[in-house]
Amino acid sequence: MAPQGNGNGSAFGTPSGYTSGPTPTSSPAQNSKAPRIRESRMSEPHKFIPMFFVIGIILSLYLIFTCCHILRLLQFDREPKLREATELDRGWTEAMIFQVITALLVVSYVRCALTNPGEIPNDPSWIYNEDVMQPAQDAGKVTELKRTGLRRHCKWCGRYKPDRCHHCRVCRICILKMDHHCPWIYNCVGYFNHKYFFLVLFYSLLDCLLIALCMMESVMASTREDTSFLEMFFLLFGCTLASFMGLLIGVFWMFHVWLMVKAMTTIEFCEKAMKRTGYNSSQYDAGVYTNVTSVLGPRWWLWLLPLDPPNGDGITFGPKHTERMPLIRDKGEVRFNRPPRADLPGVPSAVDGRL
Repeated sequence: MAPQGNGNGSAFGTPSGYTSGPTPTSSPAQNSKAPRIRESRMSEPHKFIPMFFVIGIILSLYLIFTCCHILRLLQFDREPKLREATELDRGWTEAMIFQVITALLVVSYVRCALTNPGEIPNDPSWIYNEDVMQPAQDAGKVTELKRTGLRRHCKWCGRYKPDRCHHCRVCRICILKMDHHCPWIYNCVGYFNHKYFFLVLFYSLLDCLLIALCMMESVMASTREDTSFLEMFFLLFGCTLASFMGLLIGVFWMFHVWLMVKAMTTIEFCEKAMKRTGYNSSQYDAGVYTNVTSVLGPRWWLWLLPLDPPNGDGITFGPKHTERMPLIRDKGEVRFNRPPRADLPGVPSAVDGRL
């Protein structure tokens, strides 16, 4: 199927605030293989099924909590003079909090699914040519190198890879600072939508906790009052589903909080797990505050709102980018490129290609 795009190498369009930034000064000559661009997601409509499932869960819990719990507290079936003021106030308070959290959840989910996670710039400097053996040092923007000391490249996309960039076989494109591919949003989680994914988990957890804790009282009340079987079923089902989803999402969200603080992505975490090394170090770690701003944005008062994404281009990371020790990547193996010791002549290094 012929790839579809918008002329910028993306079916999504260029993300807000995204520019290709400064590119390597030396450009490889164009070869006969055209670089791959992202195909339209409409080409595989069956992959939207997980998204419909998520939307169904959100809608189900919203209707159950509103119709079976909030309406019971608001007591619309009673005369105004007969309504209990305590339950009435609690009903309006819970309703407002629930509406705000759910609205933020929906906005974050939509932005996470529709935002382009970031792609390699559509610039000749990033187009790979196997006939040009260009050393990585000429690029000046990468510290993750191949075993030969040359720049990494993607054999499917036909482009050189920036740091932390990986190829997604589902999206069929290389993603900047790729965390993982999420079927629930039918999109990759990358540099430009990582914040929205984090907020989706956060607001989902808040919603599930609010539903489970507040609706428990309505579940108990339904056993004492003259309540229909269908309403009892929906109350019990909603409370159970919210508790179960809250447990799963809570664990997953805390894992991503830990990754954010450690300046790691899920892929980088798995690479460490494959090597069975420690998890307390990352070459991209710039301190807790800077690590958080690299995901949630520069202004702390907007961290928990689906606004103000992080600054940057998704290609270079941190002010000390050029001071990092290069990493060597070879078939999933990741290690530091340490220069040979001066007192041990003949010791090979990764730069000269003999290691």
